[in-house]
Amino acid sequence: MLGARCLLRALRSCSTAPCPRQTTSTKLSVREALGAQNASGERVKVQGWIRSVRSQKEVLFLHVNDGSSLESLQIVADSSFDNKELAFGSSVEVQGQLVKSPSKRQKVELKAEKIEVVGNCDAKAFPFKYKERHPLEYLRQYPHLRCRTNVLGSILRVRSEATAAIHSFFKESGFVHIHTPIITSNDCEGAGELFQV
Repeated sequence: MLGARCLLRALRSCSTAPCPRQTTSTKLSVREALGAQNASGERVKVQGWIRSVRSQKEVLFLHVNDGSSLESLQIVADSSFDNKELAFGSSVEVQGQLVKSPSKRQKVELKAEKIEVVGNCDAKAFPFKYKERHPLEYLRQYPHLRCRTNVLGSILRVRSEATAAIHSFFKESGFVHIHTPIITSNDCEGAGELFQV
């Protein structure tokens, strides 16, 4: 009983001020951020790869792209964020406020409050260079990275839209999508048996 009274007394002496709410950031793709109609300081989170870094005396500019658009989102940050891990090819998560850009090149930019390097990249060892067009033969040597280039990123987006349109057309027409078995001419497994078609 005595413990309960002490607890009540302690609770009464606590402040009645509400606890500060943590503001959450809306996660957006680069395409959604660039197409935002109202850039009135909405808190957002964007993830992507760094396409370019410009460090000035007091301001740091990053261009981040996640593959959802050909264009990159400009990130404006304080120069205190600048470090060696923020390099071309590094993957980052940026939180901040989406605001109208004073530049005529883009409608919006992201004023960074927090920049987290998810995966750093050695720009010297990275096979692709900024603003350099690589021939398709060269890109074929790096199949796991080539989708980050503008050319193959655009091709993949067009293929995705075409596939979605074809599937939508056939679904609306009453067709059923099935995955047919693959018929092969060689025996891949020890327990498999070939047959004549």
